[in-house]
Amino acid sequence: MAVAWTERIGSCMLPAMSEPQIRLRALSERWAAAKPAERTNAQLYLTELAEALGVERPRPSGAGYEFEYPVRVVTRDGTETVKRADLFKDGCFILEAKDEDTSASGDLLLRRAFGQAIEYAHFVPGHAPPYLMVLDVGSRLLVWDRWHGTYGGFQAARRIDLPTLHERPEDIELLQDIWERPHDRDPRRRAAAVTREIAEHLAELASSLEGRGHDPERVARFLIRVVFTLFAEDVDLLHDRPFEDLVRLGLANPDEFADGALELWKAMDVGGRFGVRKLLRYNGHFFQTPEVVPLTRGDLAILMEAARADWAQVEPSIFGTLFTRALDREERHRLGAEFTPPAYVERLVR
Repeated sequence: MAVAWTERIGSCMLPAMSEPQIRLRALSERWAAAKPAERTNAQLYLTELAEALGVERPRPSGAGYEFEYPVRVVTRDGTETVKRADLFKDGCFILEAKDEDTSASGDLLLRRAFGQAIEYAHFVPGHAPPYLMVLDVGSRLLVWDRWHGTYGGFQAARRIDLPTLHERPEDIELLQDIWERPHDRDPRRRAAAVTREIAEHLAELASSLEGRGHDPERVARFLIRVVFTLFAEDVDLLHDRPFEDLVRLGLANPDEFADGALELWKAMDVGGRFGVRKLLRYNGHFFQTPEVVPLTRGDLAILMEAARADWAQVEPSIFGTLFTRALDREERHRLGAEFTPPAYVERLVR
């Protein structure tokens, strides 16, 4: 059971701290005056860090989550040698630790540790782990991920200040995920979930509009403009979210939505003004005839659910497939190739 408590400083009440935060603050105090001693300190600190985070502590040798994990490395001259990673957890991370006076050498020692960790990651059995970390014991933790194919360079690291870690719940959650469930952080998984959610909303809206007798091609073109516009808002190419505001206002007065959307799309076509802001020009033919299909309050409620999703996470290469799968066979046949959001989304990205 989590312990909720508050602490008074002067006349202010600090927010309640979780059990991991309480343990991490104690860990920081315990190690505040520790003298550098890499071999002596690294394994002890990492064990205590795992306990403070509330994750499993390292296991005995051979378990796949262990200190001094043996890695068979092939050198440039073709010879094979066994090196040892300071801490490895199969499918999660590889970590190299340093505990020296890094203030005198800047990041030099940490850069060397990063180079070692990269080398080991390339030779561990199976796939390279999703996360790579370099630890300066009790001081800082540098974190890299390879969700986009590589770990990137040294400067790509996320730097976590360990003495104040207890003050940052988002960093605590990140480390807990790295230790226990790293693939929950895979943006591709998030993209697929968001895309599926959006596709279902738009399929429901398409079904509603066609059910009232609107031409499928007209509906498809309208929805592609909707897709384009909502994506532009969430990647900050269309500032202040004017389309979402129009949907919100339309929920109170549905007749107002069509005129507002038409004005917005005309301004996007020429790079004109909408309200007080001058918009970028979205060239091409797509907004040259920006017809708006009349929407009911129920339609706008569905559209608002879609607008609230994180369109920046949408995966263009799978959006069209998921949308068509969300439609029944007859609807897919009627829409055919006319509804192809990925091409438009990818053009917008470029």
